[in-house]
Amino acid sequence: MKKIPFLKVSVAAAIIFTFNACKKNMNENAATVQPSKETMTAMISEHGTNPDETILASVGDLASTSSRQGDNDDEHFLYTESNNLGTNSIIIYKINKGGTLQSAGNVISGGSGTGKGLGSQGALAIDEAKGWLYAVNAGCNSVSSFKIGEHGKLTLAHSANTYGKMPVSVSMHDNLLYVLDRGSDNIEGFKIGNGGKLTPIAGSVEALSSTGVDAPQISFTPNGNWLVVTEKATNIIGSFKVKNDGSVNAGKFTASVGQTPFGFDFARNFIIVSDAAGGAAGAGASTSYNIYNGMPSAVNGAVGSSEAAPCWVATTKYGRFAYVSNTASNNISSYYVSAWGALYLVHGEAAKTDGGPADIVVAENNYDVFELNAHDHTIGWYQRKPFGELAFKASITGLPVSTTGIAVY
Repeated sequence: MKKIPFLKVSVAAAIIFTFNACKKNMNENAATVQPSKETMTAMISEHGTNPDETILASVGDLASTSSRQGDNDDEHFLYTESNNLGTNSIIIYKINKGGTLQSAGNVISGGSGTGKGLGSQGALAIDEAKGWLYAVNAGCNSVSSFKIGEHGKLTLAHSANTYGKMPVSVSMHDNLLYVLDRGSDNIEGFKIGNGGKLTPIAGSVEALSSTGVDAPQISFTPNGNWLVVTEKATNIIGSFKVKNDGSVNAGKFTASVGQTPFGFDFARNFIIVSDAAGGAAGAGASTSYNIYNGMPSAVNGAVGSSEAAPCWVATTKYGRFAYVSNTASNNISSYYVSAWGALYLVHGEAAKTDGGPADIVVAENNYDVFELNAHDHTIGWYQRKPFGELAFKASITGLPVSTTGIAVY
């Protein structure tokens, strides 16, 4: 996402910046002064030029319009995985024009699951440009590649064994795929070859900061130069420099500002991390980090939501909003991301959910939002409203109890 130069930020937004207690020390939990509702509204509007808001004005409250899917009739799909013990499978839903989900079958993943939730973000990863999906098989220590075909159909191309144990999260950039092995506290990489063949990269296996760190996610930075890993048990964010041959240097490990860093996503080239705070009631927060030379530095500290166990994060297309699912509060919070990366809570509860909201994703149309509920085994469907609000529309029921991961195409 394109980062807006500071000098082009509106005067109104710049004034808000002076209200921040913006402490750059990444080891200090900086306090954030929350602007008034009127000031927040003016800041979010960006003088009517906020592109993530503009899309809402163009579609209004219509229940069905092709404009949400673009100017053509391209089909869009949602994928999740059963993670069933023994035989894992990828479950497919077609996203209809109005946003409803329609079952489109499933395909065997080429491996086995664990029979229970993984507690991770990124169990599935999609290469939209090339039309490939990648998935972990945590029960048998492997990762699989699938070609996405007509009408969202998946064809299993290749399954490769991982060096480490219990892969829970994957991320890809260009022809590189990296896997987080939570059971053995390491990361490892594969070259993506013709036909989706996955070949291990020599020198790509690197250890996390310690053992038993309970790492939930791995992801490339948008430019592909670094890999980022969160560690829940150690309150650490790890970063690994990607070398020209696809291997990585040993990790750099930085103490997170918030407690229990969990899921994350990128917005305006900043990384937005959920801080689960050990699941304590009302203690949840999220933190925006700038990454310079691989080292994360908090922009304006951990911003509390007064909710419990914020774990998964999804950002909008233009990076103005971050939605965080609060697993213990059974709701979703929304945050605004400023041009300089400062994070502001918009709604502690932007929407209620079914039990145990987990993975969350913003659809390709930048309008519909879907989240997976781990306790009720449902997928909730929401539509974005102005200023970070979400309107609940419907739920898909009957998912396997171990279902994990969610991705859209």
